[in-house]
Amino acid sequence: MVKQNQPTQSGFTLVELAIVLVIIGLILGMAFKGKDLIDGAKVKSIATQYNKIQAAFNIYFERYGAYPGDGCGLITLGQAFVPCAGAKNGLLNTAQEANAAIILLQNANLLSAADVQSPFGVPWAVSVSTSAFFPPAGTNYLSFTTAAAVPLTAAAAVADSRFVCALDRLIDNGDSGAAAAAAGTTVRSTTAPLYTNATDCWARTGTVNVGLRLLP
Repeated sequence: MVKQNQPTQSGFTLVELAIVLVIIGLILGMAFKGKDLIDGAKVKSIATQYNKIQAAFNIYFERYGAYPGDGCGLITLGQAFVPCAGAKNGLLNTAQEANAAIILLQNANLLSAADVQSPFGVPWAVSVSTSAFFPPAGTNYLSFTTAAAVPLTAAAAVADSRFVCALDRLIDNGDSGAAAAAAGTTVRSTTAPLYTNATDCWARTGTVNVGLRLLP
């Protein structure tokens, strides 16, 4: 009588399973770490972009004796000259002046079109000092807006709140509450919920408006 071969059972050993789990863990760890690095790079990119725009304001002042848009006279928009009225007082007090600022910086080849496009897909714009919605009054801020809202007349809450919080911590005092109203504050966010230095920036959700101080 011939015995039939018993079917052999196949599967993973405990060692093989352990190796697979370790590999999966390493892959997930690298993915999360990669995301953290990308997020951190985006925050630094925003800071670099702001510094470049701020530097362009200062270079323009050194060249022409006034900030771009301040008492601007005539500006070139496309192929046409557009009148721009305003007192030369070190601030951008009118919508015309605020709108002219970015245009003049581009006309002077101090900024490119890419330099004034935010990482969130909407352009930067300059707020009017007389209607500043980032206190204190009498200041000009760089903020997010939409193409239909230039010059900036209302803050657009389109910035990822995680990046705004992290940006504040990187270049300013990390506080959007009462302490952020102090004179000289660089980063302002007036959209609730506010944050402090004790806030876990990367646990925040939603979008906020943000103001980056330009003048004075």
